[in-house]
Amino acid sequence: MKILKEVYDSPWDFTLYKTDEIFVLNIDFCNSFVDVTRSFKLKEDEINYTFEEIKQLAERIRKDYESYKHREITPVVTM
Repeated sequence: MKILKEVYDSPWDFTLYKTDEIFVLNIDFCNSFVDVTRSFKLKEDEINYTFEEIKQLAERIRKDYESYKHREITPVVTM
């Protein structure tokens, strides 16, 4: 999967990428021991979200990871 462009970036929060196949949301998960980045595939109805809507989606995924786990991409998508 090749990254074509960075759509949105909120440092230490999330980055939204457009790839040659899909849109990928990389989210930073932080706790007191380790910082982890995870990648999630956006659904068709999410690809036109505004910056604020993407920010809210990232927060929902952090709070309810199990509900979004099926959309996780491994390994993490990076530039």
